[in-house]
Amino acid sequence: MAIWLTKQRAQTGPVFGSVDRFEGLGIFIDTYKNQRPGVVFPYVMAMLGNSSVTYDKDHDGKENEIGGCSARGIRSASIPTKIRLTYFAEKSLTVALQYKSENEWTECFETGPLTLPSVAYLGFSAETGELSDNHDIISVETKNKYVNKYTEQAGSTTGDRDAGRGKGRGKQFNRQKESGSWKWFFFKVIVFGMVVGGGYVGWTTWRASQRGRF
Repeated sequence: MAIWLTKQRAQTGPVFGSVDRFEGLGIFIDTYKNQRPGVVFPYVMAMLGNSSVTYDKDHDGKENEIGGCSARGIRSASIPTKIRLTYFAEKSLTVALQYKSENEWTECFETGPLTLPSVAYLGFSAETGELSDNHDIISVETKNKYVNKYTEQAGSTTGDRDAGRGKGRGKQFNRQKESGSWKWFFFKVIVFGMVVGGGYVGWTTWRASQRGRF
């Protein structure tokens, strides 16, 4: 199986199911040994392509490797296996594996300075040869490790200001609502008084007219 960070979009090809002569980074989890004496498989390695270099498939990428490690036990692990890539732009790439036990990370390799395409596509591919194998990708998670403390402080200050403004609006709204409630109450009292007063005047007039008849 392969993990790709390349300038080109995914294309079918002979390198773990993807195209050869790619530009960018390829991480290969090779579970089948061809012609590479002295190396224990499964083997995890990285290759940096520049659109002209060909993957050394006959020797399992020996001529292309910029870092790698043996990962015996990764195929039959008792836990879901994980791989973690940590890349600091133009500084280093670190690859770690988790397959021995939960939350136990084993560093596979760390490279020196390397540059990836400024705009790269993340992809996955796989290929079987004489023997079949099965790989299930359960989830993929990406994070930005660069955090600007000034941005955080500015965001916090803005948030406080917004919260303060929100509280002020809330108080103002409550005051307006309270004032409006009292006005509506007095208005109803006045209307009620006018209705009662009008009824009383009408009743008095009617009574006076009745007395006049008799």
